[in-house]
Amino acid sequence: MIKLGVDNGNYNTKSSEGMLYASGYTASDKEFITPDMQLFYEGRYYAIGERRMRFQQDKTREPDTFMLTLPAIADAMKHAGTTSAEIALGVGLPIGSYGTQKEAFRRYFLRDNVSFLFEGTSYRCRIAECKVFAQGHAALCRYYPQLKDYRSITLVDIGGYTVDILTLHDFRLDRSSCASLRMGTITLYSRIQDTLQRNDILLSDELITDAIRGDIQHADSKLIHAVVEQAVVAYCKELLNALRERGLDLRLPTVFAGGGAELLELMLRRSDINTVAVLNRFANADGYKLLMG
Repeated sequence: MIKLGVDNGNYNTKSSEGMLYASGYTASDKEFITPDMQLFYEGRYYAIGERRMRFQQDKTREPDTFMLTLPAIADAMKHAGTTSAEIALGVGLPIGSYGTQKEAFRRYFLRDNVSFLFEGTSYRCRIAECKVFAQGHAALCRYYPQLKDYRSITLVDIGGYTVDILTLHDFRLDRSSCASLRMGTITLYSRIQDTLQRNDILLSDELITDAIRGDIQHADSKLIHAVVEQAVVAYCKELLNALRERGLDLRLPTVFAGGGAELLELMLRRSDINTVAVLNRFANADGYKLLMG
């Protein structure tokens, strides 16, 4: 049996085996030009990683999340040297919806005789086991040896659509501290894109990411850099103010996680924030696999 952790983000899908792709696809009745990231499932072809899907509060209502998990399953099976296997899947939900959606999300993934082609290879699997964990809380698990000396830890998991917050005391969850804010990095990207469009500059999410990292190849790179820098400063200020308004003292040990934290790490390591760690975007997926046992 292959154990696999998958972080089904609304923005990106990440696996414990290091696979990362945008949570979206383009569908067609015919094969695409290249087989890269091409999925054939239930009679249709999908170019995975394109046209991110809309935000879904309840992912069990649509087949999208399951279908977007198949490339990660194929990748894990490829690494295991097989095209037929039983899968034990670890997945997660935001803190705000964990209690109400946990069981439905688990049942959503449990399936027999799943057949599909990915990048030209035929795969068959049975998802025999699925466990659902709380996003953020799971991310801390593999980092426990590094963080065990902190009596209190606040975790801020910055995703594409939500920012999940929780506080641990002696590694026990303070349930009253749990919250999900609709302040993910999609708000930052939209703000940058709206400003640039007014200057007839059209950049994809990937190019916005490059610009935030200071690596942009464009004739108007100086303007783009100025717009991005201003937007990032404003976003971080708004986010930190929102956290403080919820009663969080960021001068206490704070751990940031998720793709947003990884991208904005330099802004999160400052004198007025006691940042003890910035976990990478695979931390949740790694934690799900670890918690599978």
